[in-house]
Amino acid sequence: MPGWIWWLIWGGLVLFAFGVWGYIVSSMSRPAAKLANSVEKLMPLLAKLSEAASVEVFVEHPESNLEDSKELLQSERDALIDRRRKRKEVRARSLVTRVKNIKLEGRFKDVR
Repeated sequence: MPGWIWWLIWGGLVLFAFGVWGYIVSSMSRPAAKLANSVEKLMPLLAKLSEAASVEVFVEHPESNLEDSKELLQSERDALIDRRRKRKEVRARSLVTRVKNIKLEGRFKDVR
């Protein structure tokens, strides 16, 4: 094959590649414009967030209770354990009532 045919083939491939590249860029520019509008709407919120983040918050450390009596600490611990146990019981009762109220009649019609 003569050399000018190869120049035509490669020239066509380059033109095709530029066309595909242009299509990709144009198809990405439309969503980017929509994204720019969304970013403009978020800018005031970002300013508020950066302002809130710049404020330094002082957190006090809890007081040491090593000097408290054992009976007081044990009663607080027992109260905590009792609250957890009651929460678990309430959750278990609610789960049991949910299981009891499941209606199976229409649920498995078309299962094969």
